[in-house]
Amino acid sequence: MTAWRARSADAGNADARCPVEFLHVILLAVVQGLTEFLPVSSSGHLVLAQHFLHAFEGDVALDVILHVGTLVAVLAVYWREVRRLLTFDAAAMQYVAALVVGTLPAVAVGLLLKDRVEALFADPRATAVALMFTGLILLSTRAARSDLRRVPGGWHPVPPPLSKALLIGCAQAVAITPGISRSGSTIAASLWLGLPRDEAARFSFLLAVPAIVGALVLHLLDGGLRSQAGPVALTAGAVVAFLVGIVAVRLTALLVVQRHFWKFSFYCLTLGAAMFLLLGE
Repeated sequence: MTAWRARSADAGNADARCPVEFLHVILLAVVQGLTEFLPVSSSGHLVLAQHFLHAFEGDVALDVILHVGTLVAVLAVYWREVRRLLTFDAAAMQYVAALVVGTLPAVAVGLLLKDRVEALFADPRATAVALMFTGLILLSTRAARSDLRRVPGGWHPVPPPLSKALLIGCAQAVAITPGISRSGSTIAASLWLGLPRDEAARFSFLLAVPAIVGALVLHLLDGGLRSQAGPVALTAGAVVAFLVGIVAVRLTALLVVQRHFWKFSFYCLTLGAAMFLLLGE
């Protein structure tokens, strides 16, 4: 206990001594909160931001802590849906089953390819290429035909078939690669599989909950969350990511419903190409 307190005190002093590093964490938290739900790859932006700030490169623990902030943002926005699923009636259990099936591919990739995936976080050029790939995924959704479902009286769990949930989960597993957007991949897959636009966004965001929790547990089991940042900076970063994440998740859901989702492709293609060229110099 004494040793833990000493480490905590040292980390807290590091926060006080390094205001620049603290500001870097806050900036990364804003990036995380915005890009976790906007279809532009939060991991890709964090890798690039860390590279150009020369701060916290390869700090997977910081990445996970910021993801916790955005996890709480999802729960805050979709608290009614979460409460409905916790009734555990037949309809809710079918929806939960679809979420579980959709989570399995990411679990498999995370366990089997963990070291290779983490190595990609230190390769910003690979991230730039992945961002361009995300742009192509988003651009393809312009041709997807999906209706809008509005249900009077509030939301009722109508899950996708398990086969479709598995395919959406495969899209999420691919997005473990930094630079490939998780929300972009899963929403695009949902639209191409014929899910209503509002449900495509909702299922994607609810699917993020077990994915983020799983990543957190995996890192805890792998030796804990050790970061270059101190506890004060990490806490502030999680709070900022939460607040910004609420705005981003609502905005993304609106853009999916209004058929503007594909327009983010221009941003991803442009940023990915620019970063690839700059990093090659």
